Amino acid sequence: MNKDSKKYYRDLRLFLPVRGKKEKHLFSEIHMRLEELNENTEDISYEQICEELGTPQEIVSGYFCDTDAEYLVKKLRFTQYIRRVSIALIIAIFVVMSVYSYYLHKLYLEVSEKDIPTYYIETIE
Repeated sequence: MNKDSKKYYRDLRLFLPVRGKKEKHLFSEIHMRLEELNENTEDISYEQICEELGTPQEIVSGYFCDTDAEYLVKKLRFTQYIRRVSIALIIAIFVVMSVYSYYLHKLYLEVSEKDIPTYYIETIE
């Protein structure tokens, strides 16, 4: 695939926020069509691809119109749940690492204030 075909495919993936079996099937069909267009026309432009297949916005709009609303709501809620869990996990890791760093710094200051010898000289008589 050439540069414009890859850009078209990336734009299509950008406009479709839901990822499921149906969406993977749609992406594979579009990918096959892009490969066919690239085989038939060597230097196909982005505009030519849009004329042949439709703009990414049109494809996604048609997909949303044809797909069951309950399926879309279910997938979007799951995506929202995953985002929230990921954000909570990142915040929890940040808090734990901050507390851990605070206690390590506190321990470092306690050790640096004491005059602890780093080596011993032992003489045998």
